[in-house]
Amino acid sequence: MHRISYITAIRCHYQYGKWCLTTINPPNGNNNNNKMNTIRWLQFLEVGLGAIAIIITIVTLTYPGLATQTIIRLVSIVLLIIGFERIAIGIAFPSPNKSYRLANIGLGPLIIALAIVLVLFPQSHPVPQVALGALALLFNGISKIIQGTLGKEIPRWSKGILLGVGTLNIAVSVLAIMLPNLQESTLARSVSITLLITGIQMITSGVGMKKKHRKSHPSKT
Repeated sequence: MHRISYITAIRCHYQYGKWCLTTINPPNGNNNNNKMNTIRWLQFLEVGLGAIAIIITIVTLTYPGLATQTIIRLVSIVLLIIGFERIAIGIAFPSPNKSYRLANIGLGPLIIALAIVLVLFPQSHPVPQVALGALALLFNGISKIIQGTLGKEIPRWSKGILLGVGTLNIAVSVLAIMLPNLQESTLARSVSITLLITGIQMITSGVGMKKKHRKSHPSKT
């Protein structure tokens, strides 16, 4: 008859006329800890970047006297933030779906590149600056929809917000590209409103992913 007792991570058992000691690890303990640390890091990133995006876009909307060029430059900063957020989600978010990761990692740099070009682009160029911002908005909308569709670690209510915000991003970007004759300041402020909503979504996603992880992996006492 075997006698078995557990002392922290050491198993002591009597077998074949002698006592044996073997070390054991709690099942998936380290993996769960690493996953929780990643979730925390992503949560702070989402909330922090979302807050910055909200502050910048509020500035563009609450000061009607701002020049269109200034609004475009502030919008480009928000797009830079969103691009980095997309890359971070693609690299660090705990999702087994490769398409989900590759889509975010691929679209994130495109958003960053367009935001940089938007800052460096001369105002007199035949291609409207708002059109470049709208194109970045389009990529962001696509990545949000992919995240809401394929992200398994996302609560349902957060998925609904992601899909809604992604659709809004795409709709506004198509509007800005298809109606280039519309007043540039109006388009720029429409993009700002969309980015404001995107910033709010980033904060809600950051809060939601941690709640989802806690429900999926309750702490053991």
